[in-house]
Amino acid sequence: MIDNNSEQKILEVFTGLLDGIKTSAQSLTLEEVLTKSKPLTLELFSQNIHEYFYFITAQRVTKSFSTRLGTVIEKVSAVLVEAQGGYLVPGNPEPFDLKFIHPNGIEYWIEIKSINAQNSSNMQTIKERKKMTEGKNCQFYLCIYNDNTINSDKFKLNGHDFWELVGGSSSTWDNISSLVKGLGKNIKLQEIIELKSQELTKDYKDLFSV
Repeated sequence: MIDNNSEQKILEVFTGLLDGIKTSAQSLTLEEVLTKSKPLTLELFSQNIHEYFYFITAQRVTKSFSTRLGTVIEKVSAVLVEAQGGYLVPGNPEPFDLKFIHPNGIEYWIEIKSINAQNSSNMQTIKERKKMTEGKNCQFYLCIYNDNTINSDKFKLNGHDFWELVGGSSSTWDNISSLVKGLGKNIKLQEIIELKSQELTKDYKDLFSV
C-alpha cells in the first residue's frame, strides 16, 4: 500500500497535470494560430472557421497532455522511490529521466518511455544512454510504463515490473490507478476547448471584419 503522505503527493502531481492542460489551452492566442497555420488552411475553413479553431485548440490540449505526462510519471516514480526508503541521486539526472538509489542499495539510471515500439532515432538514443552507463556503478533500465509485454532484452522493464521497482510492490500500479481514478472529472475538457475556440473565432472576425 502507498502511505497517506505519498498518496497526497501523487494526487498533487496529477492535479498539476490537469491544471497545466487547462492553462495551456487558455494561453493559446489568435496570433499564434495564424503564425503556425499551414498554407491555405484558413482559406479552406473560411466558411466554418470556428470548427478549425476548435480542432487547433483540441490539438493543443492533446499535445499538452502527452508532453506533461512524461514528467508526471517521473515525479510519481520519485515519490514512490522515496516512500519505500530510497532516494534520488543529487543533481540533474539528464540526459536520463530518473536516477535513484533503491532501498536494495543499487543505483538505477532510468530512461522512461510509454511504449516499447520506438523509431530508429529513439532506439539510437536508448543505445547511447545504455552505453553511457557502462563501467559505472549503476544499473540501466529502459522502463516502458504503459506496456506489459514481456521483453527479451534484460535492460527493458515492462509496465508491471517498472512500477514494482519504483513502488516496491506488485500492487503499485493497481494502487495508483485506484488513487487517481475519476480525478479527471474536475476538468471539463470539452468546455475548455469550446470556450477557447469561441474566443479565437471572435478575435478572428474582429481582426478581419468578417
